[in-house]
Formats: sequence, C-alpha cells, structure tokens
Amino acid sequence: MATGTGLGGVVTALLPLVGIATILHARRKRKSGRQTPEDVAFAERQAATQETERRMAAYLAQRSAAGYQSDGTDTEQETTR
Repeated sequence: MATGTGLGGVVTALLPLVGIATILHARRKRKSGRQTPEDVAFAERQAATQETERRMAAYLAQRSAAGYQSDGTDTEQETTR
C-alpha cells in the first residue's frame, strides 16, 4: 500500500509541472508567429452544426407561424433532408 501512496504523490506533483510546460510551450509558439495547421475536420463539423441549427430554426419558425396546420408532412420533410 505504501508504494501506491508514494506513486500518487509523484503523479500529483508532476501533473501541474506538465501543465505549466505545455502552457509555456504554446505561448512561445504563439509569440514566434508560427501558424498552427488548420483543423479541416473541426471546420467541417462546425459548418455542419451551424447548418443543422439554421435548419432547425427555420423549421421552428415555420411551425410557430400563424396559420400553421399540421398535416403530417413535418416529419417527412425533416427525414428527406
């Protein structure tokens, strides 16, 4: 049991040092002007999320408009997109 406790203390002391080193490394990288590569997958996910939110807002606006009558085409319209 004693070795497990000692190891936990080392990990607890080491984690903040790793965090500080990471922060300093990132700061040095930013100050040197090196550009980070663009994350294409993240940009695609973000665009898809914005498109989904736009569609949902349009759907809800259409649904809450005066004179809206549910004829069952809402679910069909959403599934065909």
